[in-house]
Amino acid sequence: MTEQTQSDDVKKIPAQSAAPAEETLTDSRPAAAPSQDDVPGPVTADAAPAGAGPAEPAQTPSDGAATEPAGTPAETVGPAAADAAELTEPAEAVAEPVPAEATPAESVTPGPRKRLRDRRGLRAAVRWTAAVVVFAVLGGAAAYAVTQPERTEIPGLETPDDGRWTYPALKLPKLPAGQPGAMDRDNPAGRHYADLRTLLLPVPAGAKRDTSFPDRGGWLPTADFVEIYPEDVRKKFRAALDDNTLRHIAARAWTMPDGTRTEIYLVQFATEPYTTRVRNELIVPAAFAQAARPQTDTTWSDDDSAVPKGEMVSPYNEASPRGATHLRAAYITAGDTLAVVHMEKAGTQPAVPFHQTVLLQAQLLG
Repeated sequence: MTEQTQSDDVKKIPAQSAAPAEETLTDSRPAAAPSQDDVPGPVTADAAPAGAGPAEPAQTPSDGAATEPAGTPAETVGPAAADAAELTEPAEAVAEPVPAEATPAESVTPGPRKRLRDRRGLRAAVRWTAAVVVFAVLGGAAAYAVTQPERTEIPGLETPDDGRWTYPALKLPKLPAGQPGAMDRDNPAGRHYADLRTLLLPVPAGAKRDTSFPDRGGWLPTADFVEIYPEDVRKKFRAALDDNTLRHIAARAWTMPDGTRTEIYLVQFATEPYTTRVRNELIVPAAFAQAARPQTDTTWSDDDSAVPKGEMVSPYNEASPRGATHLRAAYITAGDTLAVVHMEKAGTQPAVPFHQTVLLQAQLLG
């Protein structure tokens, strides 16, 4: 009967320890908090603690009886029981781990993997950038190395020396404002409006300039120009120049290390018709050539396609047998100007420097 008359509050308190009932009633001090090892799991009917009384049968509430909710407030329980209940709940939570499939690794640690991928991408980008920079530097260095030396100094690209001279870069003088060029259609007189002395071919590399020629410092006297011809024709030739409105003569001369001497004369008349007359009547005819220099012919072995359109070139080469020197000469008609190129060398004179000089002078006049 005593067990049946216990209050409902006591019935709902599970047996937490095997301590005697009288010890719990007589000691009013709160029970000491048990250690983790001392906290028992929930008591069931099959496992009763040792020394405890017989397990109470399950109480089924009768119809109409008030039934309290499963969660009884803590204040209705004794202090020792409340402490034991608080310690028991975490133990149950620890005993039930979360299944592995519910916590995938990617959802647990997304940060480190993403940072690893970012670092790998950054390293790849740095490597490719470095490769591109290296190839660009090597390509630029190769291009610079090829363009710096002379063609004859690059293996596989060298050109055999054919005897050409090295002239400075040619540059045409600036014409006065509004004036046409000598070969322009709107200039029927063929006038060279630029200073004729600026149209003289420059001295090639290695040559020694003859300072007895006026060069750009003045004009050559007519008497000095006709001295390049034999004495018996000088008087006639000078009279022809004066009759055809000779204006002035620009001249330049130099000598190369091999002894080749070059003289260039630019003879300017009033208009193009006077220049053409002097050329056709005095210079081109074979009689004048023979009188000016015996044993000359008009051999021109190179292609003259480089001569500017509108100009005429009449080359002469001293034929064999020759004397101690070998003479080559050319006459270039360009508008109001007649250019004379004389080149002489002891022994035999090669043709390449002569043809090169004549074509370059013709391009300057055109």
